[in-house]
Amino acid sequence: MKHKAITITFIAVICVAMLVMPFSTVSGQIGLYIYQITKAGGTTAITSVNVGDAVNLVGTLYSANSSYKVYFGDILVDSNQSSGYYVSSNFTIPDVPAGSYTVTLQDVAVAYNTTSSLTVNTAYIAEAVVPSSPALLQEGDLITINVAITGGQPNTSHTANITVVLPSPLATPFTQLVPLTVGSSGSGRTQITFPSGSFQPSGSTTIYTGQYTIYFNQSQNLGQRQFYVGITDASSYHRQSTVKIRAVGYQAGQSAALKIVNAAGTTMFSQTVTASDQGIITSTWTIPSTAPLGQYNVTITPQSNFKAVPDSQNFTLPGYKITVNTLNLAGNYVPYLTIKAVDHSSNTETEWSSGYYGSTLLNLESGNHTITAYWDENVKVGELKVSISGDATYNITCQLTNLLISVKDKNGVAIPNVKLDMTYNYVTATGETKTGNFSTQTNSSGTYLFDSALPGVTYMITASKYGVVFNTGNNTVSNLPAQPLYAAVIVCPEKTLVLKTLDYHTAALPNARIDLMEQESGIFYTATTNGNGDVSLQVTFGQYRVRVYSSENILLNETTLSVLDNTQSQIRCATYNLQVSVKVVDYFGNAISNVNVQLSRQGASPRVAVTQGDGTVTFQNVIGGNIDIMAYITGSEGSYIAENIYVDSPTAVQLQMANYVALGPLLIGTNALIASLLILIVLALFVLAEVFQRKTFKLWHRKIKN
Repeated sequence: MKHKAITITFIAVICVAMLVMPFSTVSGQIGLYIYQITKAGGTTAITSVNVGDAVNLVGTLYSANSSYKVYFGDILVDSNQSSGYYVSSNFTIPDVPAGSYTVTLQDVAVAYNTTSSLTVNTAYIAEAVVPSSPALLQEGDLITINVAITGGQPNTSHTANITVVLPSPLATPFTQLVPLTVGSSGSGRTQITFPSGSFQPSGSTTIYTGQYTIYFNQSQNLGQRQFYVGITDASSYHRQSTVKIRAVGYQAGQSAALKIVNAAGTTMFSQTVTASDQGIITSTWTIPSTAPLGQYNVTITPQSNFKAVPDSQNFTLPGYKITVNTLNLAGNYVPYLTIKAVDHSSNTETEWSSGYYGSTLLNLESGNHTITAYWDENVKVGELKVSISGDATYNITCQLTNLLISVKDKNGVAIPNVKLDMTYNYVTATGETKTGNFSTQTNSSGTYLFDSALPGVTYMITASKYGVVFNTGNNTVSNLPAQPLYAAVIVCPEKTLVLKTLDYHTAALPNARIDLMEQESGIFYTATTNGNGDVSLQVTFGQYRVRVYSSENILLNETTLSVLDNTQSQIRCATYNLQVSVKVVDYFGNAISNVNVQLSRQGASPRVAVTQGDGTVTFQNVIGGNIDIMAYITGSEGSYIAENIYVDSPTAVQLQMANYVALGPLLIGTNALIASLLILIVLALFVLAEVFQRKTFKLWHRKIKN
């Protein structure tokens, strides 16, 4: 009963396991797994986060193209569909108290989960609200500061010691105590304004240009952030844009010199400005259409009563983002071309490279430009005139041709691994003649694509295999036409091959089949030698594996033959037309005549002959290799002797029939002879014993009488 109960329990456990297991045996499944969680845009796995962080979860499902859900604790943060088995889920950490949380990835199709964990930290935040880039805060602006605690302990009260430090070299701190209540979610938030009378000591201000630093609690270095206050309304502009300038903190009616200088030190704008009754200086400057790209500096310099932090600020004229793709006539991207852009407004030229992918990102300002592509830096192959007014993408079709070189035999069979040495001359934009050259080889299809070759140029192509050039007179592509694809074919020539097959004795071997296979291209030929052992073939230039077969289709020889010119060669088949002599002897080594000897080899009919009086038999015209030799007496075929030998030259073999003894013309079995001898010995002993007994009796009888 005890064993029966254990068995029933075991079966029940297996059944339950089968019911709750995911269907992981479906063909092609990956499995349910969370590989890593990273900050959005990052690659390093993380274990802790702050509320509001954007994160990315990477994992896999059991089911392809299936719905999934992601939970942070018990909060659903993402619901989407996988790409195949792959999951890439982006979500934001919700408002929760500090602590460790389970991140759950659920495969909806099978209702099965996998988990990971993240720790939520307590974060202290004091951050200025700033306009979206490139807009800037300007002197005299009131700054809204967001103050917050996230991931805190629920239902607690705090006091934030908010400190704002003025730009260097002043670095004056202004502090305000801000009460903050953390709710049940672990977060508490409020806003304050800087400058205001609540900041101590009095006199908080934004009349200076530079970086301001905010602390949630400076003594503990908590929540440090920075914001920038300038005298322009933006950090970057484009041509024809208006730069709005405002500076605060001057005396009423105070005069100052305003100057804008570019990176080359050229003054682009200068003006004498006067402060208003409120001590504010304002001005505008419309960026001219000829302004060059780069960095600009604007300064306001009073004649006296200088500010503690001088009003000096940089801004940029970065240009629009212009993507230029360089394409050849076939529409393929062309890498590493030189790209030059002429800005007609500023009469300046900039230079880039089309890079590895045949595409580059330029920075060009509004106005008319000429974009030119150069091959090998100095050969113009494409040009495009454009009017820039914003970010854009342009394709330059370059006068470059795809040159496809194919190497074939006269029947169109591809020749792989042909070395190609290419040389060409071209003239640069400056009139200089230059020579280009490189080496390559055809692929397994017998082709090489010289993509984006310069048209109008003559190319010399030297083709060689096994170190020998074979395309003399067929090596020139003259004045390559400007078209998407030009195909040039190099024909691998034929050579005359004369072969003579010889046997072991160097006599002609007629009717031999010759098979030739080129070792790399696989080109195949077959022929049969004539009565003189000769054959002549036209074969493609190359190196061949040559096999010679007898008329019985037996492989006689295999060798390698280079046919790189008209070639004559002899192939000696040293295993053909051999003599094999077999001598059969008895137990005592005496010759046995009239014994049947059979010689056999694979691929040939067996040959049988009878030994002569000297016990020998000779086979002529034997094809060497592994040969079986068998000897037997007529009528006693079941009693034979055999031997396997390898024959590669005239050979003499001795077979000993140890079961026989030759007595003149008689052949007696060894066992019978031994038995006969034993009988004779027994009879002789019997006779001797009888004689001895009779003599003994006579002597005894005489003794009694006496």
